[in-house]
Amino acid sequence: MERARRRARLDLRGRTPPSNARWVLAAALSVALSLALDMVAVHVAKTELPSTRHFSHFRLADYGTLTVVGALAGAAGWAAVVRLSSAPRWLFLRLAVVVTFVLWLPDVWILVQGATGEGVATLAVMHLLVVLVTYNVSVRLAAPSGPPVTEAGAAAERELAPLHLSEAAVRRIWSTMGLLVALELVLGVVVIVSVPFRRSAALIPARGTWVYAAHGAVGIVLGIGALCVLVLSTAATRMGRIGAVLGVGGIGVGLVGGVLASFQTTRLLGMVVMLVGVIVAGVGYMCPSLEALGKSEMARAASARAQLAAQAEARERTASNGGAPVTSDRVSSIGHSAAPPTV
Repeated sequence: MERARRRARLDLRGRTPPSNARWVLAAALSVALSLALDMVAVHVAKTELPSTRHFSHFRLADYGTLTVVGALAGAAGWAAVVRLSSAPRWLFLRLAVVVTFVLWLPDVWILVQGATGEGVATLAVMHLLVVLVTYNVSVRLAAPSGPPVTEAGAAAERELAPLHLSEAAVRRIWSTMGLLVALELVLGVVVIVSVPFRRSAALIPARGTWVYAAHGAVGIVLGIGALCVLVLSTAATRMGRIGAVLGVGGIGVGLVGGVLASFQTTRLLGMVVMLVGVIVAGVGYMCPSLEALGKSEMARAASARAQLAAQAEARERTASNGGAPVTSDRVSSIGHSAAPPTV
């Protein structure tokens, strides 16, 4: 038993836990992103797989409740692991893999009982999405502070330690995401103009098909990219981490808006929500560039102040010398530097 506890890094010498505010933020974001992704998965399945349209487990009250409970349980599990292990990320990753297989067991049972295979496969994907989102958001946004207190914990954490990203690399990656967000906004405007507002709830409308498909494809790329940037943000600066959180949050809001816009009754609300999400994401991914611009302007201002101070000092020294230019060396009457006296 003791050996198993050591191998699992349950040494009861946990790291300093994150603040309550960061834990609440991570839990709320996990719930929002997991629920949004599950709603998209259900909508795609119902639209493209006719056999799932009357699948009993696709009621929002059913899978929505389980998604919220699962994401909150994962966030609570992370808070416990941080306090119980000196290598919390190492342990939490392995627990996430085990939990994924446990969540798939009821799916297998439903399939054995005669449920449609497409519906069960969608449920399995939904469970996997909840685990992926909860793990990554928890370990990134609610990371423990302080170094590991044991050598074993330090070695385990080094296995998962990210590479360091330079400020220039952060600006390039984050700016690329910002350009994709701008492209998504432009495509959204084109969709509003070219696709009829009163259309069916089909996944691809009859008119403006290519523009609508491009809009959705860029949205998918943005979602994947936002999660990747969130993972990379642990190796970025503080402003880069803030931008990654704003970016993934904004894209998550936009994703919810996209789901709402798929239905006629909530289409206008969905468009407004998507616009808000795009704006938040765009501002987030511009954070590193704005920080660099601010630093550059501050450096220019400091250089200008230093030059003005030097010029003012030179004028004061010239005035105190009776109008003659001041040099750092003493000059003799014949124009050469005065030689020091000899003894």
